[in-house]
Amino acid sequence: MTDIDPMSDIELHTANEHVIVRVPLAGLVTDEWLQRYERLAHASGVPVQVQIDLGRAWIVVNVPASGNQREVAATMDAARALIAEADAAARAPATPQVEGIVRDWWARKRESAPRKPISKIQVVRTGIGVEKRWPLLVALALAIAVPLLLPSRFSLGPSWIVPAVVALLLMAIVAADRAHSDRRLAAVRTLSLVLVVVLIAEAAGVTIRLVADLVQGGPETNSPTGLLSVGFGVWLYTIIAFTFLYWVVDGGGPDARLWAPPESPQLAFPEQLNPVVAPPGWRPQFFDYLYLGFTNATAFSPTDVMPLARWAKAAMTIQATGSLAILGLVIARAVNILR
Repeated sequence: MTDIDPMSDIELHTANEHVIVRVPLAGLVTDEWLQRYERLAHASGVPVQVQIDLGRAWIVVNVPASGNQREVAATMDAARALIAEADAAARAPATPQVEGIVRDWWARKRESAPRKPISKIQVVRTGIGVEKRWPLLVALALAIAVPLLLPSRFSLGPSWIVPAVVALLLMAIVAADRAHSDRRLAAVRTLSLVLVVVLIAEAAGVTIRLVADLVQGGPETNSPTGLLSVGFGVWLYTIIAFTFLYWVVDGGGPDARLWAPPESPQLAFPEQLNPVVAPPGWRPQFFDYLYLGFTNATAFSPTDVMPLARWAKAAMTIQATGSLAILGLVIARAVNILR
């Protein structure tokens, strides 16, 4: 085993604003050991080499004369640590050890390497990243049905007005999407934003109406069953409305996220923050935004999806505040009625 010789003294020389330190070694220093030590020193950037003079081996460390105590001590410690590494490398079988190191390096690089975005041709050929329709259709059906099930006093006009507007906008979006026109995407985008405005406005209206009834007293607040059913309907409607908001606005909308995904997300899903856990071509779809709307309405804060854009932070704050008011007041009122 090779190490510094504690029975001998070091040699110091000054040259060109550097201090040359020669540290004597004890033990057998072969040509193979010398080569391994110098390769380790070169790879780690330690300014040291090995000299053999009159049958005696030395490690020669080049230390700047202007170095402070920490720098000089760290350089000397690094030079000595390479002695043990060179000894260990000399004892281990070379080929298996190097193969293991290379395989470990490759495994780490594969895990940390970013995945290439899936091309438009692959999207068309495989359908990866294309929206699934059934969650969207279920949410739209609920957006039409919930206002019809709420008491008529929760609507500024006839209870069928908002569902009718939502249905008309939906048909207009479908017609615009099927049209063969250069303005198709712009028309679909505009109509989708109008739909979001209608849903958010209705969600705000029914929430304000419910909170006012809970504070001032309303017909539904005298019955725990009626209160819970109305409260659940309003709460569900707000989740749907904000789900559409996140889905339509994030990254320019579903079409933009599919064909021209932004470089940095506005709503950061775990699969975007760590592409290793996501399959190639993964993109957030409507169900992912529905999950975001639900968790934000129950936890009153972000869970696994992080809002990065200011509009997303504002929207999630407003939704969490409204949801907290609905659930808190409804539960408190229901408890009082049951007592």
